[in-house]
Amino acid sequence: MHIHPIQKNIISFLYDLSLCVLLFLSYKSSNLKLFYMKSLRLIIFLLFMALVYSCQNDDLDLNTATDNSLGVTTKGLNNGVKIAILSDTHVMDPSLLIKDGAAFQAYLAKDPKLLEFSSEILQAAIKKIISQKPDLVLICGDLTKDGERISHEEVARILRQLTLNGIKVVITPGNHDVNNPEAARYNKDKSFSVPTIQADKIQSIYAHFGYKDAIARDPNSLSYVSEPIEGLRIIAIDANKYYENTTTTIGSGVIKPATMTWIKEQLTDARDKGKSVIGMMHHGLVEHYQGQQLIDPGYVIDNWTTDVNELMNAGLKIIFTGHYHANDITKKSNGTNFIFDVETGSTVSYPFTYRMLTIAGNNYSFAPQTITDYMEPGFTDYANAFFSSYIQAYFRNLLILKGVPGTPPYDFASAFSPYFRDAAKAHFAGDEIMPSDFMNQYLEVSAVSPDLANVLYSLWTDLGIADNTVSINMGTGETTP
Repeated sequence: MHIHPIQKNIISFLYDLSLCVLLFLSYKSSNLKLFYMKSLRLIIFLLFMALVYSCQNDDLDLNTATDNSLGVTTKGLNNGVKIAILSDTHVMDPSLLIKDGAAFQAYLAKDPKLLEFSSEILQAAIKKIISQKPDLVLICGDLTKDGERISHEEVARILRQLTLNGIKVVITPGNHDVNNPEAARYNKDKSFSVPTIQADKIQSIYAHFGYKDAIARDPNSLSYVSEPIEGLRIIAIDANKYYENTTTTIGSGVIKPATMTWIKEQLTDARDKGKSVIGMMHHGLVEHYQGQQLIDPGYVIDNWTTDVNELMNAGLKIIFTGHYHANDITKKSNGTNFIFDVETGSTVSYPFTYRMLTIAGNNYSFAPQTITDYMEPGFTDYANAFFSSYIQAYFRNLLILKGVPGTPPYDFASAFSPYFRDAAKAHFAGDEIMPSDFMNQYLEVSAVSPDLANVLYSLWTDLGIADNTVSINMGTGETTP
């Protein structure tokens, strides 16, 4: 006999209530016979109610029922499954910023994010997602600012709101999240180290967000397989290099050979059992614009040109990624095989979006979502100004580091950083539209560095696939619009 979780909760409540009443009767009753008679009546009533609720299986919609003990939603893929996709939440527990000052601003200069509001933004996103009632939420890594233990605990506390509302959550860690020597708190012009966490703690802190219900785990990484929706498996791939961290965080990623073998075994197992598969990884599987590794190395996994073909040949058709804070979809093909890398932007970087995916059979339909409508009035304007200022400084520093022989680095970096700022903002938002004066910018940059000019051009080029509102036929690989 199947007993739905709601029935179990009612039966448990009746049981607890009966104990309280029994204690009350025993305390109040001086007539022992009367006490036993009342107790017997109560027990009979309890058993009757338990039987009634446990036999009401026919009144439940089993097509959408959820068994939390198994971690599986039995809603069929053909009937329409909703999945919210977030990435790079970068939560910094509020206690870590004692007082803003030179130390915290120096951190933002090299890594511009709205960290001060990160917890508030994630809470707003979760509140909106709960109102949308998806079946599942996927988070593609960089859950915390820098792997601070207290920040991980804050993320887990916030995500608990989803599971309490019957929404499954599956996470994968990012390069910021584990064994991070840059975990710190800030007070004016000083920063102080705070405890980070090691790999094994990820599995315990996020036990209820994928790991506890994993049907397979990779012994060589934090990769695992979850089947939160019947017929749909999530392969959460850990390509981070936290095991190489010393005094700074390693931002690049790699799929270890042993992990690649394990992934292909999981793809074969899923195919043999007739399961649909979604991959999930923090780093990009492919470049999202030509020359990405030239100007911003480390955002795509090492050996990606080889690994993407291995995964395609093994049958993986779609993977959700993050890391670069952009909304961008790229497709790679190899003969009749294809794979889509669906990158999702960050909740702490403008324009503060996440994705909502609806699956109906082979049709995967994506729609962009904004968080700012759940924030205070004026937040969008403030965030846009913050991001524009910091991202221009970020690209100025990046261009100085690149250098061009025979050219004063500070001169060309200052002149060209606004061009890259605007191109990056368009790329982060997705569905880029090239400005009317772009060719003048292109020629100006090309006169100094043709390579940098081509990168600038590529940032504005959408590669033929819509990034935000788009449907993918996973049978044919065709997209609309």
